Amino acid sequence: MELLPKPEAQDRLHKIQAWMQDAAVDAVLVFQNADLYYFSGTVQAGLLCLPASGEPLFLVQKSLTRARGESPWERLVQLPGLKKAPDLLASEGIRNLKRIGLEMDVLPVSYYMRIRDLFPAAELTDASEAIRRIRMIKSEYEIGYIRRAAAILQQGFRDIPGWMRPGMTELEILAHLEGRLRQLGHQGLTRMRGFNYEISYGTISIGSSASQPTSFPGPVGFTGLYAAVPGGGSERRLLPGDTLMADIVGGCGGYIADKTRVFVLGDPPPDMVEAQDFILGLTGEIESMLRPGTPCEQLWRLALEKVNRTPYAEGFMGLGDSRVRFLGHGVGLELNELPVLAEGFSCPLERGMTIAVEPKIFFAGRGGVGIENTYVITGDGFEKLTVFPEHLIRV
Repeated sequence: MELLPKPEAQDRLHKIQAWMQDAAVDAVLVFQNADLYYFSGTVQAGLLCLPASGEPLFLVQKSLTRARGESPWERLVQLPGLKKAPDLLASEGIRNLKRIGLEMDVLPVSYYMRIRDLFPAAELTDASEAIRRIRMIKSEYEIGYIRRAAAILQQGFRDIPGWMRPGMTELEILAHLEGRLRQLGHQGLTRMRGFNYEISYGTISIGSSASQPTSFPGPVGFTGLYAAVPGGGSERRLLPGDTLMADIVGGCGGYIADKTRVFVLGDPPPDMVEAQDFILGLTGEIESMLRPGTPCEQLWRLALEKVNRTPYAEGFMGLGDSRVRFLGHGVGLELNELPVLAEGFSCPLERGMTIAVEPKIFFAGRGGVGIENTYVITGDGFEKLTVFPEHLIRV
C-alpha cells in the first residue's frame, strides 16, 4: 500500500497554517474523508485538529491501529467519544481556542452543534473555502496519481469497442468496463463534495439516454434501472447507428481523472459528425488559452460566444432544465473541485491546477456528442492527461 509521504503532508499543513495565521484562526477541525486524507494520509474515522502552529493531533475513533499505520503524523490518540475531544486536545497542549475553523460546506448540522456546545467560548468560522483553494493547486505527487488514473481510463476505453455489439445494453457494457477498470487498478469509488451528490464510475449512455433529464450536476443524461438510483446503466439496447457516450471517472490513490468519448455503432448521423467537428474546433481554441493567467470565466465566455453563432446553442451543455452553465471543473480527490470554468469565477488559471474541460452538444431524443479531457496547467501551458482519439469512434 502506498502511503502519504511526510514531506507532502508537511507542505499541506504549512499551507493551511499560513491561512490560519492570516485569518486569526487557532485551529481547524477536519472530519470529512477527502480532507482527512489530504491532511492526515488516512480516512480512519475521527477528528483531525490542525493547529495554527505545530504538528496536527488526530483523535481517532476507529481504527487507531490502522491510522497509526497509514498516517505520517505521530500524534494520534484514541477518541472514545466526541465529548472527550476538548480534554484530549488540552492534554496535548491545544487549549484556549478562540476561533475554530470547520468544513461548513459539508459538515452536518449535528456535528456543528456539538462542536459549538463542546467549545462554547470559541467562535466557529468557515474554513472550507480555504481548504478547497489549497487543494486546488496540485503537487507533482498528486499529479502523478491523476496521471495514473488517466492511464487506467485509456486502457479501459480501448476495450469499449469490443463490447459494442447490437443488442448489448448500457448495463452490460458498463459492467464490462467497470470490471476491466478494477482489474487495471481503479479504486472503485468516486468522491464528490456536497450534499446528495452520488456517482460511481460515471455513465455509459446509448442514444437518447444521453439527453435524458437528470438531477446530477453535469451535462450528460442517463436513465438507470430505478428511480431510487437513476444511474449506473439501463436496459437501453445498442442498435446500428446509435451513439454511445462514455463519461467515465478514473481513480487511483484517491485521485480522479475525468474523460468522455463518443463511440458509434456503424455510420454516425451526418449532423452529429458536424457537431463533433465543431466541438473539436472549439476544444482547440480552448486549449490555446489553457495557460497560467487566463481567467476561468473567460473560457466559458469564449465557448458561449462561439456556440451562440451556431444551431447548437439550445443543446450546448445539456437540454432544457438539465442544462448546466459551466465548461469544466477541477478534479483531484473529489470530482467537483475548484476551479470552475463558469461565469463569476474570475480567478486565473495557475500552474498545478488539474481541470476537466467538457464541451458537449445534445440533440433532443437522440443523444449527444462532445468530449472531455483532464489537463494539468503547466508553467507555460498545459499537459493533456487523457490522450485518446477525439473524433466519433466508429465500431
